[in-house]
Amino acid sequence: MSMKEFVFYQPTYYKTFGCIGPDCSDNCCHSWVVTVDKAHYLQYKAVQDPDFQKMCKYGLVRTKQGGSEQDYARMALRTDGRCLFQDEDGGCHIYRVLGPGSLCHTCTVYPRMEHQFLPGRWERSLSLSCEEAARLALLNGSIVFETIPHTVDFADAEDRRLAAAPSVGGQHAGEIQAAREGCISVMQLHSRPLPERILSIGLLLRRVDRLGAENKLSELPAMVQEHCAQTEQGAFAGLFDKMSYSRQAHLWALTLPAQHLVKAMRRPVLRRVWEQLMPLCTIENSKVTVGPEALEFLLQQAAQKADPFLQSHTQEIENYFVNYIFSTLFPLTYGRSGLSPAYHGVLLAEQYALLRILFALLDRQEGESEEQWLVRVVVALARVTQHSDLGNNVHRIGQENQLDSLAYASYLLR
Repeated sequence: MSMKEFVFYQPTYYKTFGCIGPDCSDNCCHSWVVTVDKAHYLQYKAVQDPDFQKMCKYGLVRTKQGGSEQDYARMALRTDGRCLFQDEDGGCHIYRVLGPGSLCHTCTVYPRMEHQFLPGRWERSLSLSCEEAARLALLNGSIVFETIPHTVDFADAEDRRLAAAPSVGGQHAGEIQAAREGCISVMQLHSRPLPERILSIGLLLRRVDRLGAENKLSELPAMVQEHCAQTEQGAFAGLFDKMSYSRQAHLWALTLPAQHLVKAMRRPVLRRVWEQLMPLCTIENSKVTVGPEALEFLLQQAAQKADPFLQSHTQEIENYFVNYIFSTLFPLTYGRSGLSPAYHGVLLAEQYALLRILFALLDRQEGESEEQWLVRVVVALARVTQHSDLGNNVHRIGQENQLDSLAYASYLLR
């Protein structure tokens, strides 16, 4: 029997995740496009219970033009956006009737994520758009990674999939991996302020760009090690003070997170943001323009309400960024759409700007603890950013305003 050795690489909280079902205050059984594979579709349709058959009749919609084995049908949603198979208490009716193993691939996997970037190593993480995943990732101290050996048995279909060649990474995967690990190392330098760490990552990625342009990526691991040491020693501590400042450029930079929120504000989780921001915007032909008045409002609210909270919860916010860097294959997140490593530094800065806005405008609910509020805000951010054209927006807005990547990031972090 043919066997092969490889490893899983994952944060330690990954193995502790389990769906909490009805106990989740904002579960994933709504507003999502859920594809149903053919095997589970046929399993559901074969159930003889009349009530379950009625659910299948209205709750399962065959994919147009036949679909594929994995995308054979879709879950239909009620008018309020909830899955038709969701019980009134939030539990899954399919799971309750058919038991473990009955969920389709999409519902079984989410919020788990996996990538094979280096040969023989699968990276596993959790999407923080899930409330329970966010709680585990944010609230349990500094993130630690672990390596778990695994032996592939080629007689098993799932193991054969794991033994496939990497679909991402490419010729310089080893060097780029050093950059990824460097970004995480800088992010976990607890002695440095978080905005300084994010700006340092932008500097690191600029140096990665330069080595790539000079065909010197073999020097990248040594450069990354040196850069991490410089950051830890405080070499970039005064960088914000040394950079020139323009109020107009600051407002222009904020256009990126503002536009990002405008596109998503009709979602229920962001209704409060919509109520506060929209009276300051102009709407013409259904197009929302976020002008100077709205941008000034965002700056003021972030400084007054969000910054004190962010400064007192640096560990949890750091954990958000470590999970983001690891789970999105950062700095390759938008590489295929042409975004350079240097401009990927703006992505982290924009995430920080969005966090400031959300903590400023999404008030704590009655009886909600600080930890519960933090998790709710991070879940909202993850749901805003995980399905977007952010990479294209980053480059376009930077070019329109003639801001290089480092200046762009610095304004988003001020």
